Amino acid sequence: MSKEKKVVMFFPYVAENASQAVAKIIKSRWIGQGQTVADFEERIKKIFGIPYAAAVNHVSSAIRLALAIAGVGPGDEVITTPQTCTTTNHPILEQFATPVFADIQLMTGNLDSYDIEHRITNKTRAILCSHWGGYPCDLEEIHDIAQKHNLAVIEDASDAFGAKYKNKAIGTLSTYTCFNFQAIQQITTAEGGMLCSLDKSDFQASLRRRWFGIDRFDRKPNKSGYYDFDVWETGYGYHMTNIAAAIGLANLEELDAILERRKQIAKKYREELARTDGVTLFNNTPDRESSWQLFTIHVPRRDDFYTAMKSRGVETSIVHMRNDAYTVFGNRRNDLPHLNQFSESFICIPLHNQLTDEHVDHVIQSMRKGW
Repeated sequence: MSKEKKVVMFFPYVAENASQAVAKIIKSRWIGQGQTVADFEERIKKIFGIPYAAAVNHVSSAIRLALAIAGVGPGDEVITTPQTCTTTNHPILEQFATPVFADIQLMTGNLDSYDIEHRITNKTRAILCSHWGGYPCDLEEIHDIAQKHNLAVIEDASDAFGAKYKNKAIGTLSTYTCFNFQAIQQITTAEGGMLCSLDKSDFQASLRRRWFGIDRFDRKPNKSGYYDFDVWETGYGYHMTNIAAAIGLANLEELDAILERRKQIAKKYREELARTDGVTLFNNTPDRESSWQLFTIHVPRRDDFYTAMKSRGVETSIVHMRNDAYTVFGNRRNDLPHLNQFSESFICIPLHNQLTDEHVDHVIQSMRKGW
């Protein structure tokens, strides 16, 4: 491999036919929310067997809609993960509620189900879990706790598009599942998200509330050239555009190939790095299937590892920092021992469907040289 060639962490990918799809939308001049958005929603529902899906402009919008529909409001608490993008937890603050951080699992990065229940109070309204790197959380245990305490479960499945838990697709398991179609995700709409739900009334609420609380489907035209309708709940400008949906539909045509390539790369990494000194691989149990948005490992002397990999043309990153380190979420917590350990040694290596076999071999050989 040429020394000038760099192996990057992420590589935004757009299908070749996406530009044609977007040009068609622009030519039609119907660029806002319309039939193309509905087609995108229907396509995803069909692929995964999801009952209801509402496309929105960002995953944070989907999470806030889920929180609002679940009844989370001022003074309430939401138990959530601190190891995620801040995108996951800002919507809790937007609802004037309080994020309550539970500990994570050292060997997955996911919310630790055993650390949830003792944090539940009479103010708790929901559990918000994020599938770190695309590897599904312990959903069965989380659902059991939620059912016992009458709490909503909201999945931030930003990294888990195409993942499975006990042979069921992510998006079909919890009351609310939020997907992310940002530029570096498995499937992108440039920017966008989706709120998937299991209940028809929740779905109808998401359609209204993503469009300023207006029921665009059942409102009645009047003699003044407008419509007769009522707005009885807070709404937002969270709708997806036809342009974004057209990009998404084009990329969905290559979904199987994208997921398969990531799976192949992850398999090679796991086989080869299991024999590499200093590398600790994460759990990968047979009851769930990751979408492999990230490939995370633990290493000693992480700063040295980062420096060595950079000198060899390999980009690595922690990707996200623990959220309790940010002032907006309060002071750094002292009751999250697994997170403390995780934060000292985790790091991600390149994984995207544009990596060639040569790239993958270069990453592996670079790591075997030590640091």
